[in-house]
Amino acid sequence: MRAIDILNLSYLAIISIIILVFHKNMPNWLPHFFMHIAIFAAYWGFCRLTAFSRRRGIRFLRDAISPILLIFYYEETGNLNHLIFPFYFDSFVAGIEEKIFGGQPALIFYHAMPSRLFSELMHFSYFSYYLLIPWLGLFFWLRRRQKEYDSLMFSGMLNMFFCYLFFIVFPCAGPWFYFAANSARWDFPGYLFVPIMEYILKHGEIANGAFPSSHVALATVILCYAAKYTRANFWVMFFIVLSLYASTVYTQAHYLIDVPAGLAVGIFFFLVGDKVKNWLERRLPIRVSDDEYINAVSLSTSGKKYGKLLNLETE
Repeated sequence: MRAIDILNLSYLAIISIIILVFHKNMPNWLPHFFMHIAIFAAYWGFCRLTAFSRRRGIRFLRDAISPILLIFYYEETGNLNHLIFPFYFDSFVAGIEEKIFGGQPALIFYHAMPSRLFSELMHFSYFSYYLLIPWLGLFFWLRRRQKEYDSLMFSGMLNMFFCYLFFIVFPCAGPWFYFAANSARWDFPGYLFVPIMEYILKHGEIANGAFPSSHVALATVILCYAAKYTRANFWVMFFIVLSLYASTVYTQAHYLIDVPAGLAVGIFFFLVGDKVKNWLERRLPIRVSDDEYINAVSLSTSGKKYGKLLNLETE
């Protein structure tokens, strides 16, 4: 087991406990509960079966499974968002926006910039969120920079798990849903990325996850790792991520206060992610990475062979 595996299993266990404790607010909770138990067992079994494999394809699958699971984890919050509270907190968040700004920036922004080109830029920026993990993750992985890859994935997943748990405790649907009558959700002008995002949202968006913005939080974690380890990627990502921050409000996916909240969450988990990972690796019988384990085994094996050879020569 690696730290990222412990993190995934811990999240699945926490969700299972939440379902078990608060299942009265969830119809058909039992199949959902056992589904998490099955995923827990399958994930644990997969890790055990593929541990220490030298095959590049197997190791890629082990490293890629966590970001892939994020899709499932996000989508299921839509089924879990009323486990604890049977209502949304949008009136509270929108009320804060009203007091601070005297209106709703998510509704005003589009009308202030109705240009087709600007709308296309904003939707491309929002879409770029789905490219950030593959972009930096593959950069580290293909260059065999396993430590950087593991750190990025662990901090990113820890960040997202916090957001998903917060969404369950504090469900907030977002301007798309709360201001549905006044939203431009399906009326944005554009060329390519507007229809792409409309397709993604129609088939994958859920009425949850507005505050804090997990888009902003994860993009911030990735940008910070780019700044730390690869400045060339950082400067390209920097302008895209800044535009992504703005796009979350322009596309009416988030309230304006979701952005600084997501920024704070992302910076926090960038700062503590490695510390938590190192703590787990010190306290639990887990390895830092496959590479370090394989190198240690190779050195140990060669050392034993060398020792045997010395004994033979002495005899």
